[in-house]
Amino acid sequence: METAAPVESVNDMAEEQSLEDLLFDGLTDRPIWSGFLTELARHCGAHEAFLVVEGSNLTTDMNAIVTPNPADAARIAGGLHLVALRALPFHHASAVEMEMGQACALRAALSEKRSIWLIIQGGPFEPRVAITLLRRLSAMLGRVLPLYELLGDAERKRRVAEYVIESSGTGTLLVEANGHVLSVNAVAQDLMSGDGPLFVRNGNISARTTPAMRQLREAIAEMARLQSTSADPDCYVPVALPDPDRAQPLTLIIRPGPPFGPVSAPLKRTAVIVLRDPALPAMLSVGDLERLFGLSPAEARLATRLADGEGLDEAAVALGVSRNTARSQLQSVFTKTGVNRQGDLVRLLLSSAASQGGGKKSAKR
Repeated sequence: METAAPVESVNDMAEEQSLEDLLFDGLTDRPIWSGFLTELARHCGAHEAFLVVEGSNLTTDMNAIVTPNPADAARIAGGLHLVALRALPFHHASAVEMEMGQACALRAALSEKRSIWLIIQGGPFEPRVAITLLRRLSAMLGRVLPLYELLGDAERKRRVAEYVIESSGTGTLLVEANGHVLSVNAVAQDLMSGDGPLFVRNGNISARTTPAMRQLREAIAEMARLQSTSADPDCYVPVALPDPDRAQPLTLIIRPGPPFGPVSAPLKRTAVIVLRDPALPAMLSVGDLERLFGLSPAEARLATRLADGEGLDEAAVALGVSRNTARSQLQSVFTKTGVNRQGDLVRLLLSSAASQGGGKKSAKR
């Protein structure tokens, strides 16, 4: 006759299975693993559970703290005994000394010879029970960590790309073939605010006039149809949307959506809309021009005004110098930048790294 498993044992197994499920599901939590860490602490009767991810520079204490409440990270970091944590064998759980009293930690391996520790601390929990549970979770944690690294790397790349686009003053939208908006960055949202020629209505990209709307939708549909497994820089449609409030139209470049491979073939065809406001000034920084081209402050101030579309006489008046002085400064700028015409100078300045500085005071070196 088979003997039924004790109720307590069955409950423990169910809770452990629940924790393992949360460990996988928690990869998409924000903050990551918040549900798993909260439930792990509750299961053990501890004050908190968290992870310590060792930084890439192993000689420093620059570690990431993964906790359900990011506000606790600084407090936790201040109470870590890293010497004791680094002395633990890999895939081994044991009691460790921490600022908040008793604690248990499990050390696992990341790539590049780095470590990650799963730690339970605080409260009247039973260390023996916690250590046993951590040991049982060790194998599952080892299977999840490669996914964590892949997702972390992808998230870092996404944030870098997002930051570069935002800081360049470029608006971007990802839309379906029918014009439904999937994502839009902050710059594009700002350019589409108010009563401009481009806006989002009921989740779809829209233009103010019927002809502009037709042109926009046809270009989106065509570019979405041409989405393929490789990027083609020459594949795009330029679109200008008249703006009744300003002389300059809002200009767009519409390209096929991101390239895809056999595994990531898109379920929906998409197009990317890139937009910039031509009415915005160049906003070149005087300090940037000084550093990049060796200009004097006076020469850099003149160059920024020329890049913003002012003529030499107009710039001289605005700067409070004579026309001869401005001409002399311009000749010096030509010599230092290697050009000999004002039009070439403007093109050089607007295509240089200075155009990405935003016109604000750059950091001191």
